[in-house]
Amino acid sequence: MPKKKSFKIYYLLLTEGTTEFNLFGYLTTNKFKGDFEGSNVQFSIKVEIVDAGISQGKLNGVGNGTSFKTKYDSIKDDTRYVGQKLFFVIDKDFDDSLQVKELIEKDGNIVQFVEYNSEHLLLRFGGKNPRNPKDFKNMGEFRDYCKNEFEKQFNKKASEFKDADFDSIFANTTDDAVKKTFVELFSTLS
Repeated sequence: MPKKKSFKIYYLLLTEGTTEFNLFGYLTTNKFKGDFEGSNVQFSIKVEIVDAGISQGKLNGVGNGTSFKTKYDSIKDDTRYVGQKLFFVIDKDFDDSLQVKELIEKDGNIVQFVEYNSEHLLLRFGGKNPRNPKDFKNMGEFRDYCKNEFEKQFNKKASEFKDADFDSIFANTTDDAVKKTFVELFSTLS
């Protein structure tokens, strides 16, 4: 009996920046390529709003809830994107993360937070045992530490990581650990 074709589910992908974009790309087109190719889920990076600084789905930074809301509202108000489902990949290292999550989810969209930020996650998966936010006076100091520690450990910025770099990081962790870390992303496959 022929297999029924399922309807495609489309998401507009919005990432905080280049690091999150590259990490998402690695997970969906390399590490778990078969899972995503065989699914009915499709992501698009076609969100372009020059006035808001959004290009190819990259938000190009969101330092707090106010800056996120400004960019989020510009997407919601753009007639090209009305009614389309949004999938966000952003770091969870700012004080307004809970409010950002509520804002995204109240509109039926999805957010995949990177705990605590991409640099910290990659340091952790790479077996580098980074310090945690509780070791710092504030999240700004923590973010600076993560960026500096990342460059010290890997001799490049996280935004410069390519597939081979990610391969070396993810070789140190199990697929189950990755799927538990990116639970929102993998929930789109079910």
